Amino acid sequence: MRAARKYRLKLERWQSRLIDQWIELCRRQYNFRLGERFRWYEATRTPVNACPLTSSIVPIADIYRDIPETKILKKGKNKGAEVALINEGYVRWDSVQKDDLKRTKTLFPEYKAMPSQVLQDVIKRLDKTFSNFTVGDKNGKRSGRPKFKGKPHYRSICFPQSVELTDNGKIELPKVGVLDFIEHRPIPDGFTVKTATIKHETDGYFLTLSLEDKSVPVVEVNTLPTDENSKGIDLGLEFFSSGSDGVQIENSRWFRKSEKRIAKLQQRKARKPHGCYARKVLAKKIAKLQTRVARARLDWQYKTAHKLFKDCEVIFCEDLSLKNLIRRNRPKIENGKFVPNGQAAKSGLNKSLTDAALGQFVRVLKWVAFKLGKRVIQIDPRGTSQHCHACLNKTPKSLKNRWHECYHCGESLPRDVNSGKLIKRIGLLAVGMDSASLKTALTCVSNETLTTKQSSLKEARALSFA
Repeated sequence: MRAARKYRLKLERWQSRLIDQWIELCRRQYNFRLGERFRWYEATRTPVNACPLTSSIVPIADIYRDIPETKILKKGKNKGAEVALINEGYVRWDSVQKDDLKRTKTLFPEYKAMPSQVLQDVIKRLDKTFSNFTVGDKNGKRSGRPKFKGKPHYRSICFPQSVELTDNGKIELPKVGVLDFIEHRPIPDGFTVKTATIKHETDGYFLTLSLEDKSVPVVEVNTLPTDENSKGIDLGLEFFSSGSDGVQIENSRWFRKSEKRIAKLQQRKARKPHGCYARKVLAKKIAKLQTRVARARLDWQYKTAHKLFKDCEVIFCEDLSLKNLIRRNRPKIENGKFVPNGQAAKSGLNKSLTDAALGQFVRVLKWVAFKLGKRVIQIDPRGTSQHCHACLNKTPKSLKNRWHECYHCGESLPRDVNSGKLIKRIGLLAVGMDSASLKTALTCVSNETLTTKQSSLKEARALSFA
């Protein structure tokens, strides 16, 4: 089993300077290696309608001139074997760039002071990012084009090996020495430290330890949801969570509460000339305030997740596509001119959605369920706000209408509570099926109704014959 612990570091001045210097060197190495891959990528790929299909615009010899074709293994079972680094035009960049680190240390002696594993982790981090762009993840989803990292966007280094905890509650890292940290949470017995990551945040340096205990198995929970041990929740903005049990949790709105204070600091910062000391001080104040807001939100979400799991074993929630929810409105054109498209109001809605951080809460909910040995089941969100939970008939309503009134069965209750009850019913009806959606729930109900009618008809026929 793997786990992680995050602690605040207590560094001396020379240690913080050394860590900052290494972070900067790793950032430069990341950008240089990314540039190498982009040069190869752009030389070997162009739009189909803009180049001949039979020949390359750039000569092949120039593209692969500085890339070795083979490599001889020096370790492992296949020691001495020759391995190809270029296969059908595709380059094994992780091996090529890791081998090239020796030349980097020769050209730039400042890299010799760093542990080799730290530099190799930079290549590993880049390889994962670039492969998600070119190949995709295990589900086939590809990310956007990787970006070159500026100083504010590269703030951490990882030590994947030779990390040891001392007897006096400190940690020893290669070529850094012993570092002191505040151990506010003890490391569980039996767990060993696998990796250590140091991150420079707005209010100091933090240490994240990756722990492992192979004797603790990772058990997949397969609790069968029933009406008694499950709960459905509808996530929203008016109420953060509306449960099928009728309990509604208020939205904390952490950013909205601090928005005016942040705006005033940003106005003061905008009046200062670029490069002056006062501007840097205000920028640091803004960053600290935003960090505090993010941490308060995350802490509240963990407490809310534990609260939701107190009286149930399974929670049903919607599988929301947040990327589509916060997308800008399409331009509206009439008679060749742009007309208002409601983007001003949509911007406020997007800000509230980002402040609620619903996607982060779902990840927190899944992690809390994993720790408690419980389950989170996500269902298709389509139609959950436009149908009645009692009769499953469609009751159309606009977004401003916050009360559910079913004219088919007479059910009357808050709109979000109806959605929570419907989410739970969909989840229970779809138990054992490949997908949980309103469509499958309606199919199950229609099949049950048909079966009931057929059995009633058979009983009536039997009585008539008798």
